[in-house]
Amino acid sequence: MRSPLIALLFGLSSLGAADAPTPLTEAPATLLAQTDKLVGADAMTKGSPALLWKITKGRWERTALGTSGAELPADKHNAIIRLPVKLESFVLAFEVRLDGAANLAFTINNAKEQLARVIIAPTYVSLRRDDYDGNGPEKAYTLFTQPTSIDAATWHTVVFEMVGDTIVLTVDGKISGWGSDPAYLKEIRANPGFHIDGTFASVRNFRLWTAKAEPKPTWAAKKGTLPKPLEKPKK
Repeated sequence: MRSPLIALLFGLSSLGAADAPTPLTEAPATLLAQTDKLVGADAMTKGSPALLWKITKGRWERTALGTSGAELPADKHNAIIRLPVKLESFVLAFEVRLDGAANLAFTINNAKEQLARVIIAPTYVSLRRDDYDGNGPEKAYTLFTQPTSIDAATWHTVVFEMVGDTIVLTVDGKISGWGSDPAYLKEIRANPGFHIDGTFASVRNFRLWTAKAEPKPTWAAKKGTLPKPLEKPKK
């Protein structure tokens, strides 16, 4: 029997239909996390089983290639879609094509604000500790950024890992960066989502797993080969 969480996630949303190909179940290669159980998978194509995505802003449409999102002028805000679910340690993977968008961001929330953010833009990728306390003293800052050329017509694979106080980003299996912050141990982790600036970008093959609470035994050595995280700006 499925748990209530998995049953919820595999329900059909207004974005998708019931008839579908086999769900994606292959876990990606990870650097930090020990992947555990599959929570949900969504090809994000027209006619495939849809997770319970919630459209917050913008226009989102499931097509034969994936889910396309774009800003709406009336919103005066970037396009946002979220998956309502609480998380602990986890691994998440998806594919993105920028098409004509200025950038696509993937975020993890706490109870009210964003905790962490991945940005995929035409000329760079980055990993950010977000402004998780709203009007409080904390400010967003970049943990990792790398200039690169992201072909707008090509699908790019993104893997995001979160274990304990540490997050890791890998793009196309070639670009990896990481960072940590004590807030990640204290705050709720919930509602992964996509933000699109401009018109338009597409997402497909979304997959989400739980992860064990302990990092891989090889993580301590592996992080030494990655770029050192940028320092938090002094107040």
